Amino acid sequence: MTAAARMLAEARRDLGMAGRPNAITKDYASRNGAEFLRAPWCDMSVTHWARQSGNADVVLPRGDRAYTVWHAQDGERLGRWYKGTAANLREHARPGAIVFFDWAGRDDIDAIDHVGIVEKNLGDGRVQTIEGNTADACKRRVRASNVIAGFWNPDYPEEDDVDVNDVWHKAKVRVNKGQEGEKDISPAAYLQEIETEQDRIKSKLDALSDKLDQVLARLG
Repeated sequence: MTAAARMLAEARRDLGMAGRPNAITKDYASRNGAEFLRAPWCDMSVTHWARQSGNADVVLPRGDRAYTVWHAQDGERLGRWYKGTAANLREHARPGAIVFFDWAGRDDIDAIDHVGIVEKNLGDGRVQTIEGNTADACKRRVRASNVIAGFWNPDYPEEDDVDVNDVWHKAKVRVNKGQEGEKDISPAAYLQEIETEQDRIKSKLDALSDKLDQVLARLG
C-alpha cells in the first residue's frame, strides 16, 4: 500500500465519527493541551490521519496543525500550493491532497475556513473529499472550485517499502476496551495484552483444576 493510500485508509476509518470530544480531539489534546478537546477539529483530523498512517513528515512539515491557515502556508512554503481553480483541480489535485476551503469563495490563504483531504479527483473541476468536523462529523463531501481556496499535494513516496517490524510495533489499530472506551494500540502491544489475559485465565483454570482434584480425592 502506498503512503497516500494509507493516509486515505486512516481517514475512511473515521467516517461517521461525530461530536466532541472524540478520539481525534483526544489524541491531539494529549500532545497539545486540553483546550483542543472541544475545539474545531477539521485540521486535527488531517493531523491524526497523517500521524496514524506514518505520513507526518510529508503532511505536517512543521508539526501538528489545528489552524488551517498555517497548514496551508506550510504547503505554500514548500512550493506545492495551487489556487483552487477548476483548471488546477482537474490537472493537479491528487488523492491524499490537503484541500482548503473558504465559504466566501476566495482563493486567499488568510481567509481559509476549513480543510479536508482529496479522496478522488472527479475530473470536472470537482473533488470527492473526506473531512472531519463537517457538521461536527467525519463525512465524505463533493466540493467544487467555488468554495476551494486551494490545495497542496504532500510529497508522498510513490513506492512504499514497508518495514514489517515498523508496522508491527509502530502502526496503530483501534480496539474497544469496554468501559475504558476505544484505544489506539500497536499490533505488538495488543497481542501482548491478549497473551497476558490468556495467562491470567489459564492461571485461574489451573487453580480450579487443583481444587477439583482435591474434591475428587476426598470423595474417592
